[in-house]
Amino acid sequence: MDDMPLHYYFDANALFKFYHEQHGGLTIRRLVANSPTLILVSPLTVLECFGVIMRYQRKKLLKRKQAHALFKRLRKDMGSRPDTHRPFLLIPISASIYQRAESLLLQHAGQWQFGSNDALHLAIAETLQADHETIMTTSDRAMKHVCERLNIPVWDAEKDGPSLTNF
Repeated sequence: MDDMPLHYYFDANALFKFYHEQHGGLTIRRLVANSPTLILVSPLTVLECFGVIMRYQRKKLLKRKQAHALFKRLRKDMGSRPDTHRPFLLIPISASIYQRAESLLLQHAGQWQFGSNDALHLAIAETLQADHETIMTTSDRAMKHVCERLNIPVWDAEKDGPSLTNF
């Protein structure tokens, strides 16, 4: 895998840190700015991030105008082709990924607080491993435990500090 390009796959937790100031956010923004490859996200990542923004708006942590500005920026930052000049590459989710996610859920949800969306993220990261050295980027404790069991490299901006071999 040494000659394969290094990619980071973000879950919603990591993606939201890019847009909203919180613990680990500066490290995420530095990673995105310095990565020689696009950061990978899925439609699930984007949808979950929209949900987080709406939750922040409901809790009055974001004003409606701020939430809509974040939606607009999030959509603008997503590209669907590798030659895009946007920081994030939106990758599709195939039917086989859903099947793998089901298997992961059945294997790990009994032991960890690990839901269907978590299983989908890990199935995506695992599938990406075939073509790219992929690092799952999350601060979710259960997902990190399951990544370790699946031998998927994981990086937590809140705990692990700089990545990209320290930028």
